[in-house]
Amino acid sequence: MRIIALAAVGLAIVTAVISGALVFHAYGIVGQRVYVVGNGGTTQMALANSPEDHTEYEMRNLVRTFAMNMFGHDQYTFKNNLNTALPLIDDMGGRRLYDGFKKGAVLDNYIKFGARTTTTVDSIILDTQTLPVKGRLYIRQKAFIGDRQSKSLPMGMSFELTNTHRSNFNPFGLMITRFDYIPYNPEASEKEKRVLKAQEDRDQAQLEQAKAEAEAAQKEAAQ
Repeated sequence: MRIIALAAVGLAIVTAVISGALVFHAYGIVGQRVYVVGNGGTTQMALANSPEDHTEYEMRNLVRTFAMNMFGHDQYTFKNNLNTALPLIDDMGGRRLYDGFKKGAVLDNYIKFGARTTTTVDSIILDTQTLPVKGRLYIRQKAFIGDRQSKSLPMGMSFELTNTHRSNFNPFGLMITRFDYIPYNPEASEKEKRVLKAQEDRDQAQLEQAKAEAEAAQKEAAQ
């Protein structure tokens, strides 16, 4: 039953991803303060020469923040994470992805199966010599139910970064546009292979034990 549930959640996630590109922005009112978002939190910007300039660090932080919140959540963090991610991408792409989540009943499956998804960013590649800046993002997403996990789903994405107003909802002053999916088929990591193999062995052992118990019960009933 848990395997079927995990497969259902995985299918819902895949459906949502295939349905989408991204965003729905439009949290409207522009703040007057200028920010840089970093590991230590949000601080007033000091690295760029003007509010219109952006460091490569700021660009990468934008993309990473978007990816981690858009593709990793559970029933409790789903809405908050999307509210963080969606202002970072243009309206058309975000609307398509959000509609994909609804079509795949992602939140409903989180609630039904107590599931969650996590995201690992493999790499962010930026071409800062072009305007607008072009980039590629490579991530892996996993679905979990209890102590069981699915095989990771790799996703490659291309995008451009364009200037926008800084606000409390988008302190980066940049927006992801022209988002699209691109091929990405990496080998599973050795750690993941070991985890999935141990999970498969555990399932097989439990199946054999269930068969043995059923046969013993049948023999006892026949006596």
